[in-house]
Amino acid sequence: MSKVDVIVIGGGHNGLTTATMLAKKGKSVVLLEKRNILGGIAAGEEFHPGYSTSGLLHDTSAVRSNVIKELGLEGHGLVVKNTRPTVSILADDGRSIELNGDTATAAQNIAKISEKDGKAYTDYRAFLDKISKVINDLFDNPPPGIDVENLTMSSLVMLAKKGLALKGLGKKTMLELLKVTPMCLNDFLSEKFETEFLKAGIAGPAIYGTYAGPWSAYSTVNLLIWECAARNTIIGGPQALVEALEKAAKQAGVTIRTEAEVEKILLDDNDDEKVKGVRLKGGEVIEATTIAASCTPKITFLELFDPFEIDYDLDYWIDKVRSRGTTAKVNIALNKQLELNGAAVEFARTGNTFDEMEKSFDPVKYREITTAPILDIHVPSMSNAGLAPSGHSVVSVLVHHAPYNFEAGWSEEEKSKLKDSVLKQLEKYSPGIYDAVEGVEVLSPLDLESRYSLTEGHIYHGEHFVDQLVTRPIPSCAQYDTPIKGLYLCGSGSHPGGGITCAPGSFAAKAILK
Repeated sequence: MSKVDVIVIGGGHNGLTTATMLAKKGKSVVLLEKRNILGGIAAGEEFHPGYSTSGLLHDTSAVRSNVIKELGLEGHGLVVKNTRPTVSILADDGRSIELNGDTATAAQNIAKISEKDGKAYTDYRAFLDKISKVINDLFDNPPPGIDVENLTMSSLVMLAKKGLALKGLGKKTMLELLKVTPMCLNDFLSEKFETEFLKAGIAGPAIYGTYAGPWSAYSTVNLLIWECAARNTIIGGPQALVEALEKAAKQAGVTIRTEAEVEKILLDDNDDEKVKGVRLKGGEVIEATTIAASCTPKITFLELFDPFEIDYDLDYWIDKVRSRGTTAKVNIALNKQLELNGAAVEFARTGNTFDEMEKSFDPVKYREITTAPILDIHVPSMSNAGLAPSGHSVVSVLVHHAPYNFEAGWSEEEKSKLKDSVLKQLEKYSPGIYDAVEGVEVLSPLDLESRYSLTEGHIYHGEHFVDQLVTRPIPSCAQYDTPIKGLYLCGSGSHPGGGITCAPGSFAAKAILK
């Protein structure tokens, strides 16, 4: 039996962030990862001989700059560009538009298709620039700890500051923000743009990983949050981030153990509402008075405690957290450089029209899957040639929408059908791709759950919708601490949500240090 100050469960980017921040403050920390590699959803892995991915997710644009600075990640080899990555918006008629971090250039690219939309994009970005201070203030900081039944003076001051920040936008911008917040993406973007495939491409990040389509109410909120948060590009993608985090963790003195699966969180013999350590699969016990869990909230409370061991209300509300996975992953090994609509691009999105996007989502409601999925495409081998043989490509595709609870069941036959659907879609933008395929890996939501411990295969540890963003995952755990003394949540199931950001891990570490 060993004893440390803090046990961190899970070696993904958030777990590594929490562990490193605590170790840098003098805590003895052991990080336990059940797989044989670190990184979680950001882990790069070989999927076909000679071909590797750079992680499950693609987008590193929301990795928080303050975390990079606090942990000195650039000193550990991380290369960061302070602009969002360029993405190609694809139409199935051969047209495409490149959007990048420079508004003027993006607007010029759009104007080649529609002068009106080029001007509208400039106005759209101007609106986002105005509201970004308010949006980012909410999501670049821990959630305000306000007990509405027992308001204190400090709580009232905090509420007043939030209100003043909103009022500081000016009447016109404030009213527009209040107007568009409950809108669906279709209504919001159709008010601004006329080109269908441009609207669909801009909307993409707002519906990725969600149980929603472009006509779902409040879907605009997700778009505003993403647009305001997307500020960086990590060269080398999620895998490069994990490599830098691992180096920083080791330098700070974190003890990292892989193939160390936590079987149970142990409660104090004299206080059944207080943690005392963990038991690993195999029987080893490690003691600590503080535990930070980066796994999903449902795994933390519903699988790492015995039945009836935690309070009924806590059990009940955690069980109600919605985590209906709607994303599959298809990794493709190609024996040539991929071109989409005639150009070599690293990031691309499909969609074409809101009708197509909605039709892609509709079958999910009936536990079925579309034959024309929406694709979020990344070619990581463009910036990291070592992922594939010379002259070849790795194509990493997030497939939307694919239900976790698929009525037909995720058999190998059904996964093969999904592969064919994805390749058929890609053929529209890259004719002849079938003949260049060397190998394909299909990961259904069920596979994502099994490999990455994602409850119901949800890539964000829980749905991103208004009610699950305000007090995430539930009110009693919204400040990272929990009703169980010494247990903290530091994963994507906490504020400000999922994706590759490092924010939940950072906020949880600071909550522990308080």
